[in-house]
Amino acid sequence: MKTTVLITILFFAFPSCHSPKKGSKKNTEENKAVTAHFSQMSTADKQEGNPGSNQEEEYIETDDEDRIYDPYDFPLEAESIKALLGHNISIDTQYFVDEYFPEGYSFVKITHKDTQIAFYDVLSGKHRAHITTPKLSVLGGIKIGTPKQEFIKAMDFRNGNPEKFNIFNLMDEYGAMTFSFRKDTLFLIEGYYEGGD
Repeated sequence: MKTTVLITILFFAFPSCHSPKKGSKKNTEENKAVTAHFSQMSTADKQEGNPGSNQEEEYIETDDEDRIYDPYDFPLEAESIKALLGHNISIDTQYFVDEYFPEGYSFVKITHKDTQIAFYDVLSGKHRAHITTPKLSVLGGIKIGTPKQEFIKAMDFRNGNPEKFNIFNLMDEYGAMTFSFRKDTLFLIEGYYEGGD
């Protein structure tokens, strides 16, 4: 009888020690650790085109051709950008005077829906952009809506197999440009450059 009671107690107690709830928590923690590990490895994998990294979505290339210093197919002037985007834009201009530019200079931020271009009028190497409209192109014709294959051909990437990526980062020590694709179509161009010091 004692043996039967003991077996019954163990039978009911054993599942509660390994309930799915506790197991799920452990699995979640293990998954987080694995995700963190792969995040640390992803940059090296992507740069070397490691076949094991085919789940990665970001291509990174260091720019040595100065492509991102002046990447726009339009002049960084408020009137030129206004002519491309139309009249439904807002222009925010801040004026500054300092020891290097006693005559003054300005920082211009142009917004059109969720597109934004910001730049200094005297420092050509200082700019940033968040482009979601096909009205503004960069790097010789790349614009929102460009198919991925056309983009890859135009960019002439050095590293192999860029077709598997959805996000492309060009960077150097002063800035970066990011091209994001959804369903093999470019939907976002972001960039910043701080090389005008």
